[in-house]
Amino acid sequence: MRFAVLLIFVITSLRIFSQSYNVKWGELEKGNGRMISVLPKTGEDFYALRWSGGALMGSYRLSNHENFKITATGKLQIKADGGMANFEGAQVIGKKLMVFLSDKKEGKNHFFMQEYGSDMLPKGNAVELANYELEKGKSKGSFDIIVSRDKAFFGVIWEIPGKKEEKDRYGFKIFDNEMNEVSDGDYKLPFVGKLSMINQHYLSNTGDYFINVIEYEEPTEKKLFKSYLNYKAMHIFHITPDDLVDFTINLEGKRVEAVTMNSDNDKLFTLTGIYGDQGKAGVTGLFFLRANFDKQEIIDEGFEKFGKDFITQDWSDRQKEKAEKREKKGKGEPQLYNYQMRQTEVLKDGSIIGSMEQYYIVVNSYTDPKTGMTRTTYTYYYNDIVAFKVGVDGGFEWLKKINKYQVSTNDGGPYSSYARFIDNGKLCFIFNDHVKNYDLSGKFIVGEKTYPANFGKKKNVVAIVEIDLENGDINRNTFFDRNEINALAVPKLFKIDYSTNEMLLYAVYGKKERFGILKFNE
Repeated sequence: MRFAVLLIFVITSLRIFSQSYNVKWGELEKGNGRMISVLPKTGEDFYALRWSGGALMGSYRLSNHENFKITATGKLQIKADGGMANFEGAQVIGKKLMVFLSDKKEGKNHFFMQEYGSDMLPKGNAVELANYELEKGKSKGSFDIIVSRDKAFFGVIWEIPGKKEEKDRYGFKIFDNEMNEVSDGDYKLPFVGKLSMINQHYLSNTGDYFINVIEYEEPTEKKLFKSYLNYKAMHIFHITPDDLVDFTINLEGKRVEAVTMNSDNDKLFTLTGIYGDQGKAGVTGLFFLRANFDKQEIIDEGFEKFGKDFITQDWSDRQKEKAEKREKKGKGEPQLYNYQMRQTEVLKDGSIIGSMEQYYIVVNSYTDPKTGMTRTTYTYYYNDIVAFKVGVDGGFEWLKKINKYQVSTNDGGPYSSYARFIDNGKLCFIFNDHVKNYDLSGKFIVGEKTYPANFGKKKNVVAIVEIDLENGDINRNTFFDRNEINALAVPKLFKIDYSTNEMLLYAVYGKKERFGILKFNE
């Protein structure tokens, strides 16, 4: 009888984990270096890019994985056109692993693409995709790679910053996934580089290339430049071989803090972002704008101001009291700070869903008065998520905040932030959390103190938050914990593939690692 009572107690003491989604995990195996990126092929087959060794003497390494298991590895050969080169990135293009390299020689900066076979060895010679002249006395510039959402197109883009009073120069080449060149061009923006900032390069599923640029006013001599004081306008440029088409966005006394772009195959353009009041720090709310780029027409737009209750819903009583005192003294209402737009999606019915995350870095330096040595500490914060939906007919249907608190020091926050996917009428978020934020049934404890995420073996859990796309209702539970998979999840390296309705998961334990596949229906 005593044994039966004890058994019942043990069973009821076990924490229950969500079974909403099944994850198929591979074996825990030794990894070969620090993971930089996972490059999916399909299902349990993928490539991986790593860094092995120290900062000075290390090297990039590639591995091919089939059924989760490593079938081949190889050291990345950073060579092109008979000489040493610089590594610029890696992508799967048309189901082939491509490595991108650059090399400065003979007065030009050259950009190459090198194919790798399944044995992780180079196939043939590197192919030169683009180059530009290195003008004397100017910055050397840099290359980047952009890929359309459906992976049908990719682009090589480069930037050559001008001097203080000069305009920045840009160039591009767009290819389809069969390596056919679609378009190319070279252009300058219509304002000097120091008074503009590119928010996003965007390549549509039709192969059209856009950039989002914020223009600033020249500060007066006595005042230092501040983005919220000197904001002037936001521009969307459609870059073509022959023209630079400017679509200027006027938000009527509001300034854009951050923005993401989306488009459909009919060139209907969607902008979603965070806005603040002109001349004031902090963010005030969210906006969306739908436009027909060809006709230069705004179809509809909307603004959703963050209410005081929404902003302060996870604040302590002390924080709320301080905010009230500031407001009574005329120093402004409570505001949100340090939020970054992460993702937006245009759903099949034309509605828009998106999310943003509070992210910032605190830098502290200490100088020892005896030795003069300075020690600097970088603390990385990845906090609350804000999710929203814009309806088909315009207007925000719901706006939700997901409380989380993730902090780490001198590491870049590798286990922080979140992964996201859409499935079966739900917007889902996955992130590392603390076991004390959940009851024994695995349900999130509402109204209590939110404990900061724990990355240790005993107190770590992975959370899954499901938001009903129809009404914004939130369901938050534990998904799995570190003991269950004997490894720590790395959501930043999860990869989503809507063509197969799969998410590739990655977790580490010391020098070992394991991969998993989460299947969903969308």
